[in-house]
Amino acid sequence: LGWIVGQAGIAQFTIMLVVGYLVVVSTVLSLSALSTNGLLKGGGAYYLVSRALGPELGGAIGLIFYAANISGCVVYLLGFAEEF
Repeated sequence: LGWIVGQAGIAQFTIMLVVGYLVVVSTVLSLSALSTNGLLKGGGAYYLVSRALGPELGGAIGLIFYAANISGCVVYLLGFAEEF
């Protein structure tokens, strides 16, 4: 934190913290609003989003979840391969 304050200054550092806090709070509130829609069955986050936003948008987000999981696995495997 000291390095960031030294590079950006106290005002920009404070602005970065406030913006980050606002992003986190809005994300938490959005997820809270979605998750209080009712009982969550199998399917996890995809089921929650597709039920709340409809099948069209839920399907698009499901594809993004799938691509993110594949990309995450690739990055983990590359890191594992470089380590050994």
